[in-house]
Amino acid sequence: MFGRSRFLSLPMVIGAVIIGVVSGKAIFGPPLDDYWKKRLHEEAAAKETDASSN
Repeated sequence: MFGRSRFLSLPMVIGAVIIGVVSGKAIFGPPLDDYWKKRLHEEAAAKETDASSN
């Protein structure tokens, strides 16, 4: 199609995966950390409410 006669080389694939993981952590890391901190805090508060009502 584009004149490629062979598959991508392994080092190129590994490099692309590393770049994808690093950029994904940089883009989505802080919002996900905030989300999980809030979620864990809410779950802990819900458990305390359940324990105190019994």
